[in-house]
Amino acid sequence: MKRSITAIFLAIALLSAFAACGNGPATEPVTATNNPTQVEVYLTVTLPDGTQTPRQGLLSAKSSTLGEALDKYGLIERDEKGMIVKVAGVEASWEKDQAYWALYINGQYAMKGVDEEILADGNEYEFRYTKG
Repeated sequence: MKRSITAIFLAIALLSAFAACGNGPATEPVTATNNPTQVEVYLTVTLPDGTQTPRQGLLSAKSSTLGEALDKYGLIERDEKGMIVKVAGVEASWEKDQAYWALYINGQYAMKGVDEEILADGNEYEFRYTKG
């Protein structure tokens, strides 16, 4: 479990470093307000023990999907069918223990997959480790 938490914090640190990179000066990070081609969304991951990672900002292009952004920042891993099996380095396996990653958008259970969800500025996304 310690290794999983370390992996999550490493992923969050990398995400923060990517988000700070941009076209503006170093003192002004790129945000949706000063770069109209970007949107800022937020991501939280609820781990198997119920703890949550700190809410993190994620910047991506306006026309991209959540799946593209998560792939871009290396926050998810997929199986050969394209299903998400790891979020921030933590695995959920239906075959092993009937666990999966449930996606919530602005507090509501998602009716779309990550590859259909177009990013909208200010949206809050949460992946919850869920046992069936």
